[in-house]
Amino acid sequence: MLVMPATEKISVTIGRKELGHAKRLASRQGVSLSGFITEAVRERVREQERREAAMEVLASFSPEDRATPAEAQALLDRWAPPLTSVPKRRGGRRAHRGGKQKGR
Repeated sequence: MLVMPATEKISVTIGRKELGHAKRLASRQGVSLSGFITEAVRERVREQERREAAMEVLASFSPEDRATPAEAQALLDRWAPPLTSVPKRRGGRRAHRGGKQKGR
């Protein structure tokens, strides 16, 4: 019986800025960069599946039974997740390259 590995090593190209953000977020969340990227891909796939399911449901309605633009916006407003605030950093300002601090 052939057993396939659960993971596969790949090579991807990502912008330096995005890579820096991903590394910082992964570190803050206490996960590896691979784990962080894997979860981001999973979430993107789940979101696409939700969108496709929603389009199937909408297609089952006749045009006259679909929500008007105002009704659709009201539903989106009602269903949208609440915004969460980002925790503030503790400590002083970080030094910028060259050792100078911002505002000095």
